Amino acid sequence: MAEPTISTPPQGFATYRRILAMPGVGSMAAASVLARLTTGMGAVALVLYVHGATGSFASAGIVAAAFTVGLGITGPLLARQIDRHGSGPVVLPGALVSSAALAAVVALGHSGAGAGALAAAAGIAGAAAPPLTGVTRQRWPQLVDARDLATTYAVDSILIEVIFIVGPLLAGVLAATVGPGDGLLVAGVLSAAGAVWFVAVASIEPSDHPDAGRHGWAGALVSPGVRILVLTGVPLGATFGALDVALPAFGTVHGSSALGGPFAAALAVGSAVGGILYGARPHSFGPPRRALLILGALQAATCLPILLAATVPEMFVGAMLGGLCVAPLITVRNQLAQVAMPPGTGTEVFTWLGLSVTCGASAGSALAGPLVEAAGWRAGVAVACVLPALAAALGWLRRDLLEPGAVRESRHGPRPADR
Repeated sequence: MAEPTISTPPQGFATYRRILAMPGVGSMAAASVLARLTTGMGAVALVLYVHGATGSFASAGIVAAAFTVGLGITGPLLARQIDRHGSGPVVLPGALVSSAALAAVVALGHSGAGAGALAAAAGIAGAAAPPLTGVTRQRWPQLVDARDLATTYAVDSILIEVIFIVGPLLAGVLAATVGPGDGLLVAGVLSAAGAVWFVAVASIEPSDHPDAGRHGWAGALVSPGVRILVLTGVPLGATFGALDVALPAFGTVHGSSALGGPFAAALAVGSAVGGILYGARPHSFGPPRRALLILGALQAATCLPILLAATVPEMFVGAMLGGLCVAPLITVRNQLAQVAMPPGTGTEVFTWLGLSVTCGASAGSALAGPLVEAAGWRAGVAVACVLPALAAALGWLRRDLLEPGAVRESRHGPRPADR
């Protein structure tokens, strides 16, 4: 396979047909969507269930944050084990434990347990979940041509939005028609089944690069390019965490907190549309380094219409606008990471990028919960508007670390003096 680069010529929508026709792409894509449904359903289903069980959005935000904190604590460590030993020993056992822990949240809620116990079970569910997004993104370059990699990462971003369309929508429908707890139970069952399928069609073998495993305790973070991509992901993720609380709160004012699920799905629809358009023309905003800064600033601006929503239809439109830049941002971050990663750390690098966003989401949920409780849903949306601007500002201040020369050098790890 040719050496990956951070720039490929735009080729239009025909590139999607070429990618999807390649052997193994369709089965891995479908299995990854099913296996990652817990990610899409988890936060919304937890907010809906815990709010229903306790009557408190503050408690709901804390429990949802515990789930994503669990992901953040163990994700890179599990990913590092996959890079070193392959995906077989990690993916299926982790998915089964995570599913059982989600069922425990429901059992504890029915027994009248407090927010602390619910948060502990949710944290275990997150901590056990295997880093399937990292595995998937590590696998793509083995399935497609290097010239199509930028658009393939756009496909992956679109798949994530499918997860965040189907997941929240399913959680909201189950909460409204059957019961909030059923969303968590269904998420666990589907993700376990998906993990079995994923292991069968998309296993990762241990890295055979001679420098793999020689990066010390920091692992993938020895790369300065990877570090700045991780840091900029935190405020970006906090945007989504704040909206995970604010959107159900808007729904409560307008009839039912279960509307939070369809609203979150609308956000994901907007992201999928943005990802499709960007993947067809990957150079729309210039080289990836420049695109990262432009899209970060645009993300802050596209959240502003959500503040103006006064009716349910207006919120659907606002949420879709707020999602337009999400998938393009993920695509650009993956392009830069593919070149910045030290040898033998692919799964770990992509896991760090994804988990910086989810850890930011946990902080956003925890911050927005009390604000929404005290000042209403618009306070949570205001947080979502401000935080992407912080990510863009951080990227601008450390843009030197994303220069193509610096990024390429960082592939080889630190200089000897830095080891």
